[in-house]
Amino acid sequence: MINWNRRFCVIFFVFCFISLIFLTSHHSPRSLNQISESNCRLSWLESDEFFCEDDHDWQRRKDRFYLQHNRNQFSGPHYMFFQDNYEPTFSCRFEQRLGCNGDGGKWICDPYRLQNKSSCLIYSLGSNGEFSFENETKRLLPNCDIHTFDRKQFNCTEICTFHQASIGSGLHGTKSLRMIMSELNHTEQYLDILKIDIEGSEYELFKDLFNTTDDLSENIRQILVEIHLSNLVKNVNNETIYDYKPAHNLFQLFHEKNYVIFHKEVNLYNPHKAFEFSFIRMNKKFFSIKKQSNLTEH
Repeated sequence: MINWNRRFCVIFFVFCFISLIFLTSHHSPRSLNQISESNCRLSWLESDEFFCEDDHDWQRRKDRFYLQHNRNQFSGPHYMFFQDNYEPTFSCRFEQRLGCNGDGGKWICDPYRLQNKSSCLIYSLGSNGEFSFENETKRLLPNCDIHTFDRKQFNCTEICTFHQASIGSGLHGTKSLRMIMSELNHTEQYLDILKIDIEGSEYELFKDLFNTTDDLSENIRQILVEIHLSNLVKNVNNETIYDYKPAHNLFQLFHEKNYVIFHKEVNLYNPHKAFEFSFIRMNKKFFSIKKQSNLTEH
């Protein structure tokens, strides 16, 4: 009887152990390595080889994108512009904020994906001598070449290369992004991250960048920008006039150039007139979707 009980206990233990292995292997979330290339074909293609996700999950992302995108613009003029307009239309599973808390830090989409690149290129336009973004980015991504630009002269030490320049459309003493990249022999390189805080000059910068035929924007993966409204709000005869058309046009340009919003953050130092937005570029195929329910075509 004792031998039989021992044998039973051994058999029961082995059965439980095998069952545990079976359940764990079949019900745990699949890692990126477990998703075969064929299963992530859609996301790999439509993100220009940035994301690798299950095709069904990716299609769900596209559905959610259009549900939010189609209600993202509120037409009425109002001082709470950013409260009523342009919520994120996309999400990054491992987004990370690099830089100090408060003003200065930026949200990056899945920066770990850049760690395996042999080299990468980052531009930081506007710093005012605050380099916490550059410091944390260089620590996380030592393979990245970081160039920082500001109209005042600052010392960036060994974490980045500093350039004194006023950023804009290329007119009135400013330099456009195209001019900068040409001077640094970067026009043929891929710009992985473009971080911008240039106090309202972003409108002229993007107008020059997007409204050209050289498709330079197709070589920029992520754009992290603080968008300002100060120049769009005027006082005429003691009446406040809100002219948000340039802001709407700017967001429309981002959409036309295949960028989606993955993060939005208020600047509480100037909450009605400054918000941080993070964009990531997709392949244009991402914006094609089967007509169903109330979803519309790009």
